[in-house]
Amino acid sequence: MKRFKGSRWKSGARGTGREGFRVDRRRMLEKAKKEVREAFSRKDLMLVQGIRSLDELDEIKGLLYTRIDEWFKLNFPEFSVENEESACKIIAEFGCKEALEEKKLAEIVGEKKGRELMDKAKASYGAPFEEGEVEALKQLAKKALSIFEARKGIEKYINAEAPKHLKNLCYLVEPTLASRLVMIAGGLEKLAKMPASTVQVIGAEKALFKHLRSGTKPPKHGIIFQSAYIRTAPFKERGKIARALSTKLAIAAKADFYTKHFIAEKLKENLEKRLDEIKRA
Repeated sequence: MKRFKGSRWKSGARGTGREGFRVDRRRMLEKAKKEVREAFSRKDLMLVQGIRSLDELDEIKGLLYTRIDEWFKLNFPEFSVENEESACKIIAEFGCKEALEEKKLAEIVGEKKGRELMDKAKASYGAPFEEGEVEALKQLAKKALSIFEARKGIEKYINAEAPKHLKNLCYLVEPTLASRLVMIAGGLEKLAKMPASTVQVIGAEKALFKHLRSGTKPPKHGIIFQSAYIRTAPFKERGKIARALSTKLAIAAKADFYTKHFIAEKLKENLEKRLDEIKRA
C-alpha cells in the first residue's frame, strides 16, 4: 500500500489507527449497554409489567372459569357459588355432583351453603359424567386455581413494591391504582409531565374522543374512579372530587419522579380539606 506524506498510516501507524477504532467502538458498545441496562432497571417499568400481568391473568381466569362452569353444569345445572375460587375448589375436589361430600363442602363454603348444595345435588337432573370426563374437569379446575394463586402473588408484589418507588402516589391512592396510572401513561416520567386535567381523564380516552367528535358530555374521570374517594361519593360530587384528586396526583407524580421527596402528607391534608368543602357545599 502506498504511504502518503502526512497520513496517519505512515511509518506503521496503520495498526495503531485500527486498534484505536476498535477501542472506541468497544467503549461505545459498553456505554450503550450500560444505558439500556439502566433503562430496563427502572422500577416503574417493573410495576407496569406487574399490572399488565394482572390484567391478562384476569382475562384468562374469566375465560377459563366460564368454560369450567359450563362444563360442570352439564352434570350439576343447579350449582351456584358466588366466589369463583371457591367454585373451582369444589370442582377440583369432586369433579361431579355424585362425589360431593357435605363435610368437605362445609370446609370450602361453610355449613349452610354446603348443606344447600348437597340438597340440590340429590334433586339434580344433570347428566352423569364418565370417569375420564370427571378427571379432565378436575384437572382444568386445578389449573384455574393455579392462576388464582399466581394473581395473588403478583398483587402482593405490587402492594409491596409500589409504595417504595411511588411513595407519594401510593399515599393518596391504592398501590394497584397508582401503578395502573403509570402503566396507562407509559411510565412515571410521562405521568409526571402530564397536567392535572389529563391525569383526571386518563383511561377514559374513548369517551373523551367521542366528546371531541360528536359533542357528547365529557368524562368526569377516568381510571381514578377506582379510588375510594370517588367510587364511594355521591354521583353529583364525583366530578369535583375527581378534579381535586387529579391535581394532587399530578403533583405527587412529579415529586416521585423529579425530587423523590415525600410530600404526600401535606397533599392528602389539603385534599381532605377540599373534600370537606365539596360535601358542605
